[in-house]
Amino acid sequence: MPISRPAALTLDARSLQPATRTAIILEAFDKLSMGAILEINEETDPRALRNEMAQARPGRFSWDARNLGSNRWTVRLERIDENAAGETLLQHVPPFASAKASTIKELAGQMSERSYKQGDTIFDEGEIWPYLGIVKTGKVILTLLSADGKTHTLGERLTHDTLNDSGTFDGGGATTRAEALTDTTIVTLPSEAVLHGNRNDSELALGFLQNASQARRRSIDTIADLAFAHVLQRVAKFLLGYAPASVGMAKGLPGVENLSQAQIAAAAGTVRDMAARALLRLKNAGAVELDRGRVRAIDRARLEAFAANVQAPPV
Repeated sequence: MPISRPAALTLDARSLQPATRTAIILEAFDKLSMGAILEINEETDPRALRNEMAQARPGRFSWDARNLGSNRWTVRLERIDENAAGETLLQHVPPFASAKASTIKELAGQMSERSYKQGDTIFDEGEIWPYLGIVKTGKVILTLLSADGKTHTLGERLTHDTLNDSGTFDGGGATTRAEALTDTTIVTLPSEAVLHGNRNDSELALGFLQNASQARRRSIDTIADLAFAHVLQRVAKFLLGYAPASVGMAKGLPGVENLSQAQIAAAAGTVRDMAARALLRLKNAGAVELDRGRVRAIDRARLEAFAANVQAPPV
């Protein structure tokens, strides 16, 4: 969505209490008319809020989160038609939000849809995939594979997120492997069509530049965690994306119960044994509840303490 469009409502989530935070945000969102925007100011990565919104209001919002640095985040939620397709769908994808109507119409005419089952590979690392992908429904996980066969998870992509931006613009192979974490529908646009649109529409080009800048910030945050944070912190930070904004132990957000210890290890940039030790430490401290090694419930406040490295020494 264009940053120039004023928000209908603005909410400072930094001052909200955990017990009522989500309810207040949902109440504010539900007051929006179709096409109106709620802007939320945050101080931490709002991945958990996005997962909560996807659970509570599936398909009814578009998401544009900007990391402004120095613990400042801005999230803009637009209320949308959950059945939006074609040109309307494309306008809800952040890089396209300010593009000319003629550009959107031309690109929408070249869109195709592909469906993937959970676990299917969308494209492999290094593959020449001649499309820009857009997640329409479901969730995609991006991974890297090391020479010795270890997998590292770089992040997830949800509705309206783009895939294969680098390959689209530099013509090279995909920088990561993309796998359907759930049953997923992907909209594809031919890379040449996207490049043509950028050459002829400066607002579209600026949208992709902003998108690339945010991706760079995410990469720097990931590198910083791998360089400076110990395993316990990294596991806690990852699990915060599934921690409901509530007081005390509460059921984790959808998807966390499906995560294996190997997947958590990959997301935290470590090996399974180290991730298992970290999960046991978190369990013994009352930060998570485990069922046969998988996370079922989370105490957000206690998990935040571990993520901030104020509760325990390194694993």
